[in-house]
Amino acid sequence: MHNSRFLVPLKLMFVLFFCLVFAGEAFSIKPDKARPKLVVRIVVEQMRYEMFLRYWDRFEEDAGFKKLVDNGVLCKNTKLNYALTERAPGFATLTTGSNPSVHGIVSDYWFNRLSNKTEFAINDNQYQTVGTVELEEGFSPSNLLAGTLGDELKMLSPKSKVFSIGLNPVSSIFGAGNTSDGAYWFEDKTGNWITSTFYRETLPEWVKDFNNKGLQDIYMKRQWETLMPDTTYISSLPDDNSTEEGFLLIYKNHFPYNLSLLKRKSNSYKYLKYTPFGNTYTKDFVHTLIRKEALGNDNHTDLLNVSFSASSYVNDLFGPRSMEMEDLYLRLDSQLEHLVNFLEKNVGKDEFLLVLTADRGCADTYEYRKSMKMPARNFKPKQGLSLMKSYLDIVYEKEQWIKSYTKRQLYLDHGLIDQHGYSHSEVEETISNFMVKKSGISYAVKASTLREGNFTEGLNHKLQQSFHPKRSGDIFLGLEAGSIEQSESSGSSYNYHAHIPVIWYGKGIHSGNIHRRTKLRDIAPTISMLIDIPLPEASNGEPVWELLDTEDKNDTFVED
Repeated sequence: MHNSRFLVPLKLMFVLFFCLVFAGEAFSIKPDKARPKLVVRIVVEQMRYEMFLRYWDRFEEDAGFKKLVDNGVLCKNTKLNYALTERAPGFATLTTGSNPSVHGIVSDYWFNRLSNKTEFAINDNQYQTVGTVELEEGFSPSNLLAGTLGDELKMLSPKSKVFSIGLNPVSSIFGAGNTSDGAYWFEDKTGNWITSTFYRETLPEWVKDFNNKGLQDIYMKRQWETLMPDTTYISSLPDDNSTEEGFLLIYKNHFPYNLSLLKRKSNSYKYLKYTPFGNTYTKDFVHTLIRKEALGNDNHTDLLNVSFSASSYVNDLFGPRSMEMEDLYLRLDSQLEHLVNFLEKNVGKDEFLLVLTADRGCADTYEYRKSMKMPARNFKPKQGLSLMKSYLDIVYEKEQWIKSYTKRQLYLDHGLIDQHGYSHSEVEETISNFMVKKSGISYAVKASTLREGNFTEGLNHKLQQSFHPKRSGDIFLGLEAGSIEQSESSGSSYNYHAHIPVIWYGKGIHSGNIHRRTKLRDIAPTISMLIDIPLPEASNGEPVWELLDTEDKNDTFVED
């Protein structure tokens, strides 16, 4: 006879067994689909969203930008949610999935209190440049305080390759990360692609061969003329207008431009960066790198960061409303077409994932805003700082209370304040109250406010996301909308600096638009999820869920 007291437990065991089996099937950790062989992250520097809209009708059908958008997903409302929107914080945020308050790259430069010097974000005297005529101080990502997407990929899959290319070393180095196989950038003197001993002691033979081809000479022998008839550039200001600085070396700010003369006058290839051919030269190098390093040729997913930096340099000399800028984007449209076609042919049409975005936006010139009767001011920091020094001499004593004014931040002399027995908070408050009354200043926020508060939205939240206690100043100054600082630009939280396009294209991406708010820091964790690797260690961005499960869309996703 069976003992009935064992029947219930036996049945319970069977139930538990089947539950565990099904649970294991439902929650097993395995890739949802085959990974792409190559991830390409394209950054068009200083491409604000408004420019993307302004040039849209000028782009070719089924070619560059329009091909990516029509066959991919466009995020229409992506913002940089921190206050100091510059190149270095932009690339660091893009690669780490975290804001400057976490990754530590608060701006392109900051004042180092220990050395009493202004520090460049990528400077590192432990290393030297590689491939240069003269040995120079090198660069590295050592100031980056957080791991990157590329780092996670390399640690999970050591056979995966990670490379980064950009005309500017900041773009390339922060685009690469710490464990990268290589980062290359442009040298003004020779026009060659170079690197740092942080990555390798000598240039690879294929890089030497590429440099020896002399493509930089070919491009610098050209005339930069408009790609299309001048009369078609209706989205831009007239050529040779008063808002442009132009090439001062040859006293010219209108088409055509004699690049041979620029090379001869400067005795360098520097001005190649300030033309659309700088982007073409970048694309040429990228094609060679993909072939020579065999990217996307096996089942170990590779990562390539490509920075088209010429748009930033052209903006410096001609501004975002110039014919030169429009011409650059018309040519970039064609360059993107060539790059995508190259990827489809050499990696495979459904074997790569591509995301195109920007590191930050840009502001219109003071002169243009004035001409359009928009609010505009020329902020002159030296004048304001001089007045403030006189004021502090009266309130306190004649001392150098301010050690540095860097990137719209005031760094106070803490030792001097302690020596005189003043309260740090009181001195900060005195300076803040004085500066906020100056013309063009929108706010003056104390570091103590950012350290002690917990802000989830608004201006103080964005400032807090830019604030790092070891590298930021004691007082943040912000300009009114449309105000332009004469000496330096540190970006802002206004939409012309903060609103950027993001386009997803390639393996696993369906066509559509996303209208809800997304952030620059969301890109890294989204790629991580799409290729099934761990999120970057300090990432606090949110994956763009609509890209991860297109069969369960919510109303924020509009499928074409």
